[in-house]
Amino acid sequence: MYINFEKFNNLFGGRNESKDADVSAYEQSQNEFFNSLEGIKKEYDDKVNSEYQSIYDAYPEDPGYEYVSYTGPTKEQIISDTTSAYQSAFKQEAERLERQFNEDKNALAFGKDEAYQKAEQGKADARSESKEEKQSAQDALAAKGMGRSSVYELTAKAYDEALAKEIDEIDSAYRADIASVDEEIARLQAEYESAVKKADIQNALELYKQIEKYDSQRRDDELAVEKYNNDITKKTLDYKEDRRKAISDGIKDIKKRQEEDREYETEHGDYRGEKKDNYEKRLNTAIEYYGSVTDENAREKLIRDNSGKLRSYLGFYFQKLVDHFEIEL
Repeated sequence: MYINFEKFNNLFGGRNESKDADVSAYEQSQNEFFNSLEGIKKEYDDKVNSEYQSIYDAYPEDPGYEYVSYTGPTKEQIISDTTSAYQSAFKQEAERLERQFNEDKNALAFGKDEAYQKAEQGKADARSESKEEKQSAQDALAAKGMGRSSVYELTAKAYDEALAKEIDEIDSAYRADIASVDEEIARLQAEYESAVKKADIQNALELYKQIEKYDSQRRDDELAVEKYNNDITKKTLDYKEDRRKAISDGIKDIKKRQEEDREYETEHGDYRGEKKDNYEKRLNTAIEYYGSVTDENAREKLIRDNSGKLRSYLGFYFQKLVDHFEIEL
């Protein structure tokens, strides 16, 4: 049977040579070793933290719902733009009616000029014709020796009266034509003014209807935006409640599993799952490092002096480390 005399001597009060071992040559490498253990520990801690983080990542605080804004015209803009458009249309219609009225009036005014020219020409022709006839009649009387008779004078007077009557008739006809033209112009004037007034009223009615139409559409659009945003608000509140519950349930599941793992560890003095893999990796790293320390006394001192730190990293597996190197603590 193999007997470890060093342990035997230590058990019965023999000198423990590890207490006096010089470990200064291993201080740097041991620091690097503990850094390696910290890195391995961090791998597991990050894994545990990532479980928590994954819950939050699966349910971001902001669901990403976007509110919308009403970008259409305001009521004031609708009134202003629509009024401007209808005023422009009415102005064009009023100008068209005015042009038509002026064309018709000018045509009638030209007729008045023609009537005047016709009347003047008629009177000139009447005077000329009357003069010739009067002269012819007087010459005939004079040839008969009646140049100084009362008949001669009466004949001349008769022609003058006839001419005056004809001229008066021409003037009367002319005045009647002018009166008819003026009456027609007055009628056109009344029709023009009535048409402008009617167009103005019609334009105002159409403007009112159009403003009401556009404003009704604006109200519908604003209500649609408001309803959409209210729905977004409700969806956001529902999402936040669902998120809160999902995160709470997820954290409870993790903590429940961690509690079950602790119960298992207490009952079996061991780890399981990924935690076991990580602690075994720590143990193997420790065995590899301390196995590289060829001086057994220095190795034992290093482990003894750092037992607290090693326990914090290796947990249950610290005992496996000391058992592996047959160290009695």
